[in-house]
Amino acid sequence: MTTRLALPGVLVGVVLGILAVDAGAEPLALGLAAAAAIAVALAALLRSASVALACAALAIGLLLGAWRDTAIALPSGPGSISGLIERGEIEVAGTVLDDPRPDGSTQQVVLDELLGRIDGRTQGVRGRLLATLPRALPLAVGRRVVVRGVVEAPAAFDDFDYPAFLARQGIGGLVRTRGGRLIDEPPRAGPAEIAAAARRWLLDGLHEMVPEPEAALGAGILLGVRSSISPEISDDFAVAGLTHVVAISGWNIAIVAAIVGSLMRPLEQRRGGRWLAPAAAAATIAGYVVLTGASPSVVRAALMAGAMMVARFGGSRAHAASALGLAALVMLVIAPSVLWDVGFQLSALATAGLILFAGSIEARLGRWPAWLREPIALTLAAQLTTLPVVIGSFARLSLVAPLANVAVVPLVPLVMLLCAVAAPLGAITSMLQVGLLTDGLRWAAGGSAWLLLRAMILAGHAAASVPMAALPVAAPGWLAIAWYPALGLAWRRSAQRAALEPAPTAELMPLNASRPPSPVHQGIATILARIRLLGRPMSGVVAVVVLLVGLTAASMPDGQLHLIALDVGQGDAILVMTPTGSTMLIDGGPDPDLLLRRLGERLPWWHRRIDVLILTHPHEDHVAGLVAALERYEVGLILDTGRDYANPTYPLFLRLAGAEPGGRLMTARTGQRLRLDARTVFTLLYPTPDDVAAPLPEGDINNASVVGLLRYGGFTALLTGDAHMPIEAMLADRGLLTRVDVLKVGHHGSRSSTGPTLLDTAQPRVAIISCGVGNAFGHPHQETLDHLHAMPGLRLHRTDLEGSIEVVTDGLHYQVRSALVTDPWRTVVTAPMSAERPARSIGAWPYPPPPRPSCCLPPSTFRMASSPTLEASAASQPRRPGSSRAPVSRSIPSSSRSPPCCMTWTSHRRKTAASSTGSSPRAGWPSAASPSWLSRSPHTRSGACAIHRGHRGGGTR
Repeated sequence: MTTRLALPGVLVGVVLGILAVDAGAEPLALGLAAAAAIAVALAALLRSASVALACAALAIGLLLGAWRDTAIALPSGPGSISGLIERGEIEVAGTVLDDPRPDGSTQQVVLDELLGRIDGRTQGVRGRLLATLPRALPLAVGRRVVVRGVVEAPAAFDDFDYPAFLARQGIGGLVRTRGGRLIDEPPRAGPAEIAAAARRWLLDGLHEMVPEPEAALGAGILLGVRSSISPEISDDFAVAGLTHVVAISGWNIAIVAAIVGSLMRPLEQRRGGRWLAPAAAAATIAGYVVLTGASPSVVRAALMAGAMMVARFGGSRAHAASALGLAALVMLVIAPSVLWDVGFQLSALATAGLILFAGSIEARLGRWPAWLREPIALTLAAQLTTLPVVIGSFARLSLVAPLANVAVVPLVPLVMLLCAVAAPLGAITSMLQVGLLTDGLRWAAGGSAWLLLRAMILAGHAAASVPMAALPVAAPGWLAIAWYPALGLAWRRSAQRAALEPAPTAELMPLNASRPPSPVHQGIATILARIRLLGRPMSGVVAVVVLLVGLTAASMPDGQLHLIALDVGQGDAILVMTPTGSTMLIDGGPDPDLLLRRLGERLPWWHRRIDVLILTHPHEDHVAGLVAALERYEVGLILDTGRDYANPTYPLFLRLAGAEPGGRLMTARTGQRLRLDARTVFTLLYPTPDDVAAPLPEGDINNASVVGLLRYGGFTALLTGDAHMPIEAMLADRGLLTRVDVLKVGHHGSRSSTGPTLLDTAQPRVAIISCGVGNAFGHPHQETLDHLHAMPGLRLHRTDLEGSIEVVTDGLHYQVRSALVTDPWRTVVTAPMSAERPARSIGAWPYPPPPRPSCCLPPSTFRMASSPTLEASAASQPRRPGSSRAPVSRSIPSSSRSPPCCMTWTSHRRKTAASSTGSSPRAGWPSAASPSWLSRSPHTRSGACAIHRGHRGGGTR
């Protein structure tokens, strides 16, 4: 009994020593240590060994905590970060310490091992720097980067001591810059760099298999990468009390240990198995901790698990509370700043609550069914001990957390397992394409992970939508001082009343224990056993396959055209989905993560291809999101004006576009007609080659924007990019404007666009403005709104007010829908043409026909119709990335994508002369007499499930 006071005494002393130093009261810590030493002497005289040991432990802890906290204090004075603050623009080189944290079009990284160029001299700088850099810069852990900017001191905001928060991480300054360059040197190969590379590899694989927003949630649950999780999901989980689900903690470590222990259990009966099982479990846990970035909560859980495993292996009683105390003590001594880490606080306190109170709460709910009793008991126990921290940090208390955890917590082990399978499979299949096998693996593994992640998101949203799901609560800081002693008394009273300890339902750790596992281990093991994670999963597999087949069938193309102005904030992103399933994306908005979420919301989960991608002009609010689209989706034809612009993201876009497998980067020019399917055509109205060669009107890159007309049957939509009034007048003078049903208002509704000439000529019935809420530019401008409101019968829709805006049409009628408004169906203004006008062409877009059909499992894009083709003037030529105009064609590697079941493809080409476009009215516009080249006929059903490949220009692909 006497020795049991040593660990709590040292732990309390370390905490008090850290608090005293952080409060600037080092003498207080020394005084308390001296008082404890005096108490030791008095206790020894009185022959009270327990009191003497407790006081000695407290004194040692006070001195240890004060010393360690002082040793890691933020460096100051000459040669430190503080000496660089407000010295004007300087150049600093540093090593990326952790994974970049993306934020829209920028990213934040912590730089260590700093070298500063100060007064013409290069010298080392003590401390760390938090740098905000363009997202286009390919940063990774261990890379050296040079930034140039003004180093600033962090400032407090919203009652949050931001300088102290950064100081505990060794960060003494901030720098924001629009540029940066990587130092060309061999990358490091240390444990942190290897772990970061493995983490990046798994993330890329998961993104190959699962769309957003589910992929980001899966990355948070499996790898602890939470930077890309949708704010809506984060808010729902916070309200529903599910935030712990996406925070790597003891829960994840316990699941990993349970899986490894179950897999190793057969080896325990063999010779040497008693040593092999714990060694495998320990190695797996250690690897998982390093892989996930070794956050404080993960390290605490791993240390606790290791302590318990050692105790079990040595034959002693596995005392969970002692293991928790030892883990916390080791972490505080190594890194005292974790005391202030909210994740560490919540993790340690929640684990303590599970150890102390879960058993007694579950006993009081003895008449409840086990599937309901155990999750509620675990949730309530954790909430008891974390209540002061939750209220103090978030000022909110979730009332639906117990029931929400009942629905979501049992899914976490399965989600971890499925994501752990999908991630490496996605990475491997992205490099090795094996036709039907690849598509089948992606459909099954990616679909299973997506399905359970989707279920978690829906459950969290449903729980957060309950009235009064969470209450705003404000409590004074002294609440903790009164709360935890009261909890201690309640625990002691319940322990005295407890006659019997609840019997364990399953073993969690891989070794037999001399004592039943703690309540937290009981609960986790029971959940794992109940969902049959490692038992007989065939019924679950069958249910998942049936659901995936049903959802796949329900999400097939519906035979209508969908034109969607995606809500991407202050920017443009327009998605077109044809009646046969082809897709076209015009611009990507300023936030890559937001674009991926919007695409994931609109495209079916299995759809991983964009057939046509168009960048209207290289402003950041149009090009940034397209980089993410090129990274996550297979892209076919890519169009860009080729007008150079000093934007760090634009070269990255060109580089990715040029490297896209099966894709083709071409210049966008007047007269090109993109035949997305048999009835859907997108015609480019601007710019001509002469327009690109001439100086920009007003000297503004917005006036290089691609302008195009989308037509399906009698439905027409004019998409203007950010073109200003001079371009609108130019199009009217050339006779290229006509009456349209829908107008995408130019430049987010600025006063420089959508002038009277355009409105009088196009006479739109619907106008859509894409802009961000409360944007700094004041878009849309009141003058533009007045012009639009003056149009008779015009309906105006705005993404800042309504979210994403969708236009649905069958070619004869159309309807506009959004989250807030659903317009009545209208009749199109133009009668459908009996035959499309032909156009001269340089040749069809060489979309590679797949090598074989996929007759049983749907491929990634479920191609249901002919691939889009490009009909254009000779001025449109393939170009190399980085060049303004380079009429040099390049070979296109063939794709391994499989077509839908039992389809036949045919194609033919004719020889004809190509003509160039000019800047005169209707130059480059197809005439009715010009011959037509159709690269492919529509798909037709074949009875033998055979693929017939056609010829292109005398060659066979």
